[in-house]
Amino acid sequence: MSNLRKILFVSRDDGGCSFYRCHQPSKFLKRSGLFDSEVVFRTPSPDQLMSADLVVMQEMGTVNASNLARFMIENRIPYLTEFDDFVHHVSPRNQGGYGCWNPSTLYVHRSMELARSGFGIQVSTPQLAREYHVYNPTVHVIPNWLDKDLWDQPASRKADGKIRIGWAGGNAHADDLAMISKVLERVLIEHKGDVVFETFGMTAQELHGSFPFQASPTGGCEKCGHEGMMHHYPGEPLQTYPTALLSKSWDIALAPVVNNAFGNCKSDIKIKEYSACGFPVIASPVQPYRDASRAGAPLVFAETFEEWYDALKNLIRSETERRQRSNDARKWSEKNWIQDRISETGIVYKEIIDLSEQVLGKKSDRIIKP
Repeated sequence: MSNLRKILFVSRDDGGCSFYRCHQPSKFLKRSGLFDSEVVFRTPSPDQLMSADLVVMQEMGTVNASNLARFMIENRIPYLTEFDDFVHHVSPRNQGGYGCWNPSTLYVHRSMELARSGFGIQVSTPQLAREYHVYNPTVHVIPNWLDKDLWDQPASRKADGKIRIGWAGGNAHADDLAMISKVLERVLIEHKGDVVFETFGMTAQELHGSFPFQASPTGGCEKCGHEGMMHHYPGEPLQTYPTALLSKSWDIALAPVVNNAFGNCKSDIKIKEYSACGFPVIASPVQPYRDASRAGAPLVFAETFEEWYDALKNLIRSETERRQRSNDARKWSEKNWIQDRISETGIVYKEIIDLSEQVLGKKSDRIIKP
């Protein structure tokens, strides 16, 4: 039997948030020999909970999550409530989240009770820490990182003479895409097929209404080779997503985010992904992206229609600038491998467990209450 302390992650889905906040950290904490670690989907057993030195609760808002919290409190099991988004400000157009995180449900109320009752809160950004500090004064910032084994791959560009502008993301971003739809339409019409816009991630149904133009079949017209203005590529499994994104060979990548409370609490993971692919990036000046820029990410910021238009036109015109920004992006991405950062996460968890043992007692002292 391992003498390592055990961290149990309770995930709530099989998407990107659970991948970056549960599965990937668990994998590298265990691989590095820092902790024994396990990920359970939503419903850990009492034995699994009792065997953990620390539980990271991503599952929240449900009756199930409240019952798990009650069991942990009764049995003096320390847990952190994990937030990767500001759940109080989810847009009605957020197809992935608004069904749960809207005022007509009890999800937010139950989640805040979970946060108040826990041994602390875990978040991905300093801005989220500021927002959630009112619910629990103990907040730990653990950023999202990339797996070098997945993302450190050779980059290439398509030699067809076209400029490819791209955006990648899931169905939570309808408002973000609507913000840049008109400027994209103007740029694409002006360049008459020499510039192509591509999306990667959302389904055709989810994208419907986001743009005033329709996606064309990939591959172009068999007779004349015209590709149209926009292509759509569906999402990929998370393990093959890095290779698929890299294969898009975009000349310019876009990171529009609405500048509101929700947008300013997002993480910079999209910037890290784009940079690992060597894509020059135009981004909204929201807090996480400004923080990434201060940390060295070579971003072009744009907020108004005119700023987005000018930024796009400048990068379209200048191959030299695109190449320089691509090289700078890949260089910056070398700072963001989880392999080089997992020890920092391990130190945070060790300190939490050390303190919890002083306050709640050691795992070996627990007895399940009937």
